[in-house]
Amino acid sequence: MAIKLNKKQNELLNGMSHEELLNVINYIIQDNELAKAALLNGYLLSDQEILKNIEKEYNRQNKSKHFYDYYEADALYDELTRSIAQPLEKVADTLPEQVESLSAKIMLEFDKFSENTDSSSGSWMDYYSVLLDAWVKSVVAQKNSDPFFIANKVFDFVVDEPYFGVEIFKKYRTLLSTGVLRTIRDMFYQKKRPREALDISILIRDIDFLTIAFQKGDFCHSEHYFDYARLLIEEIRADEAVELLLSMEKQSDKRYVDKTTWNELLITALIEDGKNEEAKEKAIDAFSLRCETRFYRLYTKACREESDNIQHFLSIANEKGLERYIAFASDIERFDLIAECITATAKEKLADSLVHLTNSFIRTLSSTLYKHGHALAATLLRRFLVEDAINQAKSKYYSYAASDMKKSIDYSKGLEESLQFLGTVAYLTTLYEKHKRKTALWPLMEEKIKGLTVGKKGICYQRNLP
Repeated sequence: MAIKLNKKQNELLNGMSHEELLNVINYIIQDNELAKAALLNGYLLSDQEILKNIEKEYNRQNKSKHFYDYYEADALYDELTRSIAQPLEKVADTLPEQVESLSAKIMLEFDKFSENTDSSSGSWMDYYSVLLDAWVKSVVAQKNSDPFFIANKVFDFVVDEPYFGVEIFKKYRTLLSTGVLRTIRDMFYQKKRPREALDISILIRDIDFLTIAFQKGDFCHSEHYFDYARLLIEEIRADEAVELLLSMEKQSDKRYVDKTTWNELLITALIEDGKNEEAKEKAIDAFSLRCETRFYRLYTKACREESDNIQHFLSIANEKGLERYIAFASDIERFDLIAECITATAKEKLADSLVHLTNSFIRTLSSTLYKHGHALAATLLRRFLVEDAINQAKSKYYSYAASDMKKSIDYSKGLEESLQFLGTVAYLTTLYEKHKRKTALWPLMEEKIKGLTVGKKGICYQRNLP
């Protein structure tokens, strides 16, 4: 754990003279080899000496035959990041050619190097990413090189790079410049690698290239169509985006089309093109598939000053299932409708629908309903979560059951009991009779719920205990 100086200590340190600081440093490193090494390696080496140390450390590590298990590998890559990758990045601007050569060598040999490590934790990625940072910075730092020279070096490396490929250009777009990226794009295209060329064209927003590629039939993935459509919409060429998206429908092979994204982009393009009535029809059709709120939002955007037709959307969601109705009503913050739905639905039917929603969603919805004054619905949701956790018959879920039970008690305060809604004592008693053999559950309930005691004769609950 890092120990930092407090404010007073920092003030004293800042007040020391140059000579006093030197005396302190010499005193600290006098009999402390670790402190001395940290001072020398971190602050008192020339760039050439740093590079020499990096090479020495890499060669030492590369010769090792030791196999690093999961946890050892984590520590190893953390150490390599500090001792090799970060120092390389530090001197990339001052020794660009040497850093380029060494970092490229290390990355090209990484596959072989990693054979002796359990890399399943992914810790190697941080190390490799910093190496890549150092390499790119060193290439760009070669200021006497023209853009084509830089582009050629980057292309030669990336074309066979096994881990990131053209994805790295998203990170280094500003550093490399649009001109360099355009040249790299052309190199990929000349090598008959249209996918990479299109990815880079989208990144640099080269609509002219994308238009020609589309006309030639070079698009090889639905994402190329989608990204091109987004650019057209942003460039106020929505009519072309509509034409592009409709052309996807005519293709015989639709296996790779994300229908949700396609619908969203088409409706957006129609709205931008002023075709609001058609956009509204498409929005209703798209909503009918999975009841995604984004399509209701697009419908309201197309409506402008007209009615948002919310009842029609609610009816569609209700027909698709109670869980869809609840999720949609939650998105549009109609908590009154959700409360009405929950309290009017039979317990078994409600439970059958709620299993399709995540527990975190239900938990949040319960809290929100309570805040909006719908205590009964909030309590019923918490009780569902209690029973769901218990019914899984795994003790690791019992703490959740206890927490949700406590919340249900809090929310039920002041609610009127009925045949349809058991009071807290009756509910706890029923729950205990059904699950009293789950011995790991009830101590957690006792611990969490004030006023609850569990003994040989059963349970006893008193709400208002201090």
